[in-house]
Amino acid sequence: MTTLKARLLDWKELAPEVHQFRFEVPGVEQLQFTPGQFVCVIEHKEGKTIKRPYSIASPRAGNRFELCLNRVPDGVVSSWLFGLKPGDEVDIREPIGHFTLRHPERRAVFVATGTGIAPFRSMLLDHLPRTQPRITLLFGVRNEDGLLYRGELEALANEYSGFVFMPTLTRPGPGWQGRVGRVQQHLDEALALSSTVEIKDLDVYICGLREMVESVRKQLLDRGFDRKQIISERYD
Repeated sequence: MTTLKARLLDWKELAPEVHQFRFEVPGVEQLQFTPGQFVCVIEHKEGKTIKRPYSIASPRAGNRFELCLNRVPDGVVSSWLFGLKPGDEVDIREPIGHFTLRHPERRAVFVATGTGIAPFRSMLLDHLPRTQPRITLLFGVRNEDGLLYRGELEALANEYSGFVFMPTLTRPGPGWQGRVGRVQQHLDEALALSSTVEIKDLDVYICGLREMVESVRKQLLDRGFDRKQIISERYD
């Protein structure tokens, strides 16, 4: 696989210990990837090569791309990335991955927790303006501060009638008036199956930690979904 140089343009804090990093790839006119794919960031430390995959969190935009990740306690690569300054360069492998929108013409439900929102942001910002698919996003985090890209997602829901944004919190503050609980508790609402939308016409994409992904997958299989309709990516 091809190794590329990526230069950090800037970063910003999205939530405590969660940053968005914006990179460019010098000498490349167009970074080729499909929304939902990831890049492997490579760190060379003490004679060892350490690679970590991170989903691209941005739509296709020339030679630029964004990553959204949290600082992992004792994490070698994430801690290194959090210490970068604008102008610093990193090695990356060219984008790969199969967690992509398979059937843009079909109705889809996205289920994400935490930084699992990253590939979905890439898909939404890329596909909504062009194909305007019917998508429901069920996004679960602990508290309100953890609703990454909240303003942007709410704006997309206001702009595109086919997109529904469903945030839910497991540890809401006293002022929260939205959904409460894990994403599994709101799965039926997100699916919103009616007499005009049959299970066979709906795809579900899941991204987050293994426990959530496997739990949602089991619920979907119990509801009669075919395995091919369930597309998932685990972050652990």
